[in-house]
Amino acid sequence: MEEIREELGLQLAKHNAKVISTVQRHKFEQVRFVAGILKTLGKPPVEEEYEQWRSLKHVYTQKFYRFPAFNLAVVKLTKPWVFNKFINKIPYASIDQDFDGVCTATAVKATRSWSAVRYLYTEEVEMMQREECEQLLCRSCRLFMCTIFDNRNQHAYSETEGGGLVCYETGDPAEVDENQGVLVAVTTIVNVGLPNLHMRVGLFNKWVTDVSCDVHVNKFIMVLCILLLCY
Repeated sequence: MEEIREELGLQLAKHNAKVISTVQRHKFEQVRFVAGILKTLGKPPVEEEYEQWRSLKHVYTQKFYRFPAFNLAVVKLTKPWVFNKFINKIPYASIDQDFDGVCTATAVKATRSWSAVRYLYTEEVEMMQREECEQLLCRSCRLFMCTIFDNRNQHAYSETEGGGLVCYETGDPAEVDENQGVLVAVTTIVNVGLPNLHMRVGLFNKWVTDVSCDVHVNKFIMVLCILLLCY
């Protein structure tokens, strides 16, 4: 089980409402996962040192999925990733816990006002306590982590739905490198003027591990909150 868990890579992508509808409308071979890409528009490279493109074979969704709740999935690919200094797995939370202070989220920025291509970055975001978040959103946030919306940055960047929320020095057994951190949640809803919601990963660690063991796919699987452009 430890070997399988070590081989799991968490990828970042568009949220699963879009992916499920995409999978329904298109054949699996028309969907691509991309690791190592730093922009929102691209094409398969000749060499795979910096970017790797993969095709989809199967999607395992959570039984009680109803967006935005229970929207994680285990994805089986047709070909494994080849890890190198540019492309590697992201440790994901093995336990469920709350965080305060600052974590990092995936964001997109446009370098030119007329450009259709945007680039991926990481930005520091401030965590919000669950009780305060529930009061602002008037809903239960048991399945989510919340980050505070920052008016100063709203025109400079936006967090990406499906992007990863990474925290550091968490005490999680999965965090082997404090400088690398651990993926604790996946961005589900990006609000305007309100806290953003991130689907907890540690809360569903057993589901991810059990499904992964059942399908016996090792490097062929990923966990995500789904998907069209992968990070």
